[in-house]
Amino acid sequence: MHPFIPNTPEDRKKIFNKLGIKSFKELLKDIPEELFFKGELNLPSAITEQEALALLQEISSKNKTLTIFAGAGAYDHYVPKVIDYITARPEFYTAYTPYQPEVSQGTLQSIFEFQTMICNLTGLDVTNASMYDGASSAAEALLMSIRIKKKNKVVLSNAINPLYKKVIETYLNGIGADIVYVDFDKTTGMTKTDMLEKVLDDASAFLVQHPNYFGILEDMYKISQIVKGKNAILIEHYYPVSLGLLKKPSEYGADIATAEGQSLGLYLNFGGPFIGLFSSKMEYIRQMPGRIIGETVDREGNKGYVMTLQTREQHIRRERATSNICSNQNLCALRVLIYLSTLGKKGLREVAKASFAKAHYLAEKLEEHNIGRPLYTGKFFNEFALKLNNISADEFIDKMVSHGIMPGVKISDNTLLIAVTEKRLKKELDMYVKTAEQIVKEN
Repeated sequence: MHPFIPNTPEDRKKIFNKLGIKSFKELLKDIPEELFFKGELNLPSAITEQEALALLQEISSKNKTLTIFAGAGAYDHYVPKVIDYITARPEFYTAYTPYQPEVSQGTLQSIFEFQTMICNLTGLDVTNASMYDGASSAAEALLMSIRIKKKNKVVLSNAINPLYKKVIETYLNGIGADIVYVDFDKTTGMTKTDMLEKVLDDASAFLVQHPNYFGILEDMYKISQIVKGKNAILIEHYYPVSLGLLKKPSEYGADIATAEGQSLGLYLNFGGPFIGLFSSKMEYIRQMPGRIIGETVDREGNKGYVMTLQTREQHIRRERATSNICSNQNLCALRVLIYLSTLGKKGLREVAKASFAKAHYLAEKLEEHNIGRPLYTGKFFNEFALKLNNISADEFIDKMVSHGIMPGVKISDNTLLIAVTEKRLKKELDMYVKTAEQIVKEN
């Protein structure tokens, strides 16, 4: 055993006997033998810094730049350069998770202002300092609803992101929660509200994504009426940019609102780091996960910021703890704050309007040129499912990528999920149509 493992040989023997094994390696039996370290790393001989830089530049030059029309939870929005400039300052870039209530006033103030921005965005009373990502936010919201209502059953729309489903099922598995899915209409792409009413009895909450995974706008007023009628908690998972045009979660009566905040000033980053947004009505604040920063005054009347609530088991009695999430995405939260401060209400609305208009333009052109047709009839924001004509999704993606275009995300053998943001130029939309038309004709 390695010397840095503090267990004595006697300790290890007791553990092995308890587990019914003879060695530590037996715990790793599912790992293929060829992957184990055999004492030598297959590394080239050392080179100078200058040589290393030249090598890395040579490798990076092979990267292919694609025009991105993929979405499904991560979107290629424009990131104002001021965000990179400000967050590159060392006092921000070395941000540390604030565990202590007396942590740097600058850090606390930036978190407080981030929380305020997200409260303004959602219309809800309180927002925490951020979560890991959109999926963990949605899962934590369901756990929170179970604590509030003391009912182990939750209901989810089947039109939420399938990756979120996996995370939610993993989170809730340990407490034995009963997860019920409500299907969506195969014509409109909207959640079946008639089915919702039938399964909400004894449920703590209903989670709906709006716009949903297919980009379709849900009937939130009707959903809210049904959920409230069953005395359940309404959790809306929203797309932040869409709130430049759509109503706030609070206007639909949402009790908890969660989101993936990547679209607000974060690059795609090959899949992360991203940031989870989490807001709630004030009456449920004690059951919220994560940490909350508050504004106060000192003995001399000076304004200050302080860690107001942090309900991890390390900080309060274990039986009263909520989530054990141990950090927030502080640097990402700062980027969101700068993004929203830079754009303001008018700017966010312009981003939303441009994304909406360009998505509808592309959808109309693709259908007009016989490349495919929208799979669902429901109204959409900036993302839509396209059923391709006479070509598989895999082949279509491969051929479009060879022309420098990432055309969307495959959701079935012949269907793509296509997202358009304000970043896409008209000439890029027209090039998508022209290239796709050529590919379909040649097939």
